[in-house]
Amino acid sequence: MAYSPLGGDNNLVIGDHTLAQIGAAHGCSAAAVALAWVMRSGNVIAIPESGSPDHVKENAAALSVNLTPQDLQTLDAAFPVPA
Repeated sequence: MAYSPLGGDNNLVIGDHTLAQIGAAHGCSAAAVALAWVMRSGNVIAIPESGSPDHVKENAAALSVNLTPQDLQTLDAAFPVPA
């Protein structure tokens, strides 16, 4: 379980330029890209905050984001597994 996996009030993850670029290419938010990326294997469950109906819709968009192999490679390089 991750606490504030999208960066909480500081927007640490969803404020990232890489996520924003990929989101723009897919017509969605950086948060949707981040959620799609972590849920891509089907072995991870994300429980993002949903403080408003618009926030719920933004999070739900992650379910329809189809990240390309290039997107995944870019994200893996930008957010490497901790050593």
